[in-house]
Amino acid sequence: MIATINLLPWRQSQRRACLRFWAVLFSGSLLLIVGCVLSYYAVVIEDNRAKTVKIAAEKMRGETLVAQKPHLLLRQQQWQQRQLRKTQRDQTRSWQPMLEGLANLLPEQVWLTTLTWQHEVLELSGMAQNFSALNTLETQLRKQSFFRLGDPGETQKDALGRWQFHYRLTRSVMHERTL
Repeated sequence: MIATINLLPWRQSQRRACLRFWAVLFSGSLLLIVGCVLSYYAVVIEDNRAKTVKIAAEKMRGETLVAQKPHLLLRQQQWQQRQLRKTQRDQTRSWQPMLEGLANLLPEQVWLTTLTWQHEVLELSGMAQNFSALNTLETQLRKQSFFRLGDPGETQKDALGRWQFHYRLTRSVMHERTL
């Protein structure tokens, strides 16, 4: 005799196991998709926040630079003025040995009334007690190496018997290279 077996409870348990498997599979997939979407949005939100912070920092930096611009321009202008004064001082100092040499060339009977220079030209005006002192001065000016003597300017005798003179000297190119 064949015993009757009731497979209904087994089928129900198999069916529940199958439903549980598919439910876990679909809910796991759904959770995975939701997790991926949430992480994507978190990355996008963080990226947007970082961009916003960077834009705010750049804006603040730009405002700071705009606020500092007058001060920086003033500092730059002061630096340029200092450089210009230094250059002018150096140029003036470069004349010192030549002017000292020129002072040593002057005979005792000769004195200068004006001494002007512009760029590379030195103009001398002065007085001499006698013509021989003036002649000695011109000879000395021709011999020295600092300047090249141009054509002598006007020379005349004043009411007191002194000779007034004017010379135009150009800085020597040879001497310029040694400085």
